[in-house]
Amino acid sequence: MDFETYLQGEKQKAATVSQHVRNAGYFLAWLEREGHTLQQATHHEVLDFTDALRREGSSVNQTNRVLLSLRYYFAWLNKEGTASGNPASGLKVRGAVRTVPTGLLEREELDSLHEKYTVTDDRTHRNKTILGLLVHQGITREELETLRPEHLKLREGKLHIPQTNKNNARILTLEPHQILDLQEYALAIRPKLGGDPQRLFMGRDGNPSLNNTLLHLCHALRRIDPRVRNATQLRQSVITEWLKTKNLRQVQYMAGHRYVSSTERYLTTSLEDLREALEKHHPLK
Repeated sequence: MDFETYLQGEKQKAATVSQHVRNAGYFLAWLEREGHTLQQATHHEVLDFTDALRREGSSVNQTNRVLLSLRYYFAWLNKEGTASGNPASGLKVRGAVRTVPTGLLEREELDSLHEKYTVTDDRTHRNKTILGLLVHQGITREELETLRPEHLKLREGKLHIPQTNKNNARILTLEPHQILDLQEYALAIRPKLGGDPQRLFMGRDGNPSLNNTLLHLCHALRRIDPRVRNATQLRQSVITEWLKTKNLRQVQYMAGHRYVSSTERYLTTSLEDLREALEKHHPLK
């Protein structure tokens, strides 16, 4: 039984069925863009998705309709035996929604991930180079996919990160060990991997998408530290660590945030307020 048939069995009107199916499709497309799988979707991912809807201009009512669709979708997955639990259950938008970064890693833990990740071949060499950019520059998957060899400014110890649909362009300082790692990768490893020579990083068989690459990398990182969830969590951890030693505007630039409000939500005081609001409106018990 597919999702549409399930909804019809719930006595939903045809227009409502179409809306629920469409909204579930938006969520699945967002999961893919963010490098998540449906099996990994928890309330954290649903909250991130809700925040993405808000940033795209969805009203409170529109967002709540999408959340209702997700409750139906996960209820269907439970009925089919392909999921357990409903991460959208009980979640309703009351005013402005902001994502609450949780389960973050500290600087020493991020460094430990990079040090302990083992290189065994060209593929894992590429992955360790990517990992360095994740844990030091807080780069996103979309930005990794847009990097070109000319964006490396190794003589200056800098990396130019071009503008994407979500983030501003910026120039960030590389750690000393990254300069050597990136030089070796660009000159010796990257040519052996094949594919489009204009791209600095690519997936298997020249695939321009790094979704699977990051999934495999995070699976390997979980063997080092089981708390690792995904690349988004690593980026959130890096931004939070930056805010411990740098001012808000500096971090806004380094993170590529278009709006300072996007950076403000990583401040410790703001996080505590947000956690309290989350407990009040969506207790996770």
